[in-house]
Amino acid sequence: MKVISILLALVNSLAAGLLITASLPAIHLLRMGACLWQLTKVTASVGIIAVGVLTWIAACRSTNQNLILLAGLFLVALGTASAVWTIHLALVSGNVKDHMFLYGSSLIAQGASCIWTLLPAGKNGATTS
Repeated sequence: MKVISILLALVNSLAAGLLITASLPAIHLLRMGACLWQLTKVTASVGIIAVGVLTWIAACRSTNQNLILLAGLFLVALGTASAVWTIHLALVSGNVKDHMFLYGSSLIAQGASCIWTLLPAGKNGATTS
């Protein structure tokens, strides 16, 4: 599970970095509504990158398990919110953005794999019957 978590952390961190580079030039302080939305996207992306770095550190050595649990829950919640928002936009505007739905699903998978590694069966790879 650690390998899947590390792979998803890399993919999601790279996608978050691309989102930051696309959002920073679009910030115009004169339009507060659009500026607030762009800053929210940048803040969420920085959080995703921070969780990705935390995942890499946790894979190399033992870290605070409560912090890993909170990071996993953050990603699951953010991924679910992203998927629901994408469905909402598709229903309201008719513009379907499949890539955002896939990105939200990837965030959910990374968060679930982070949480899974904290379980006793996830740490040693043993399954219980």
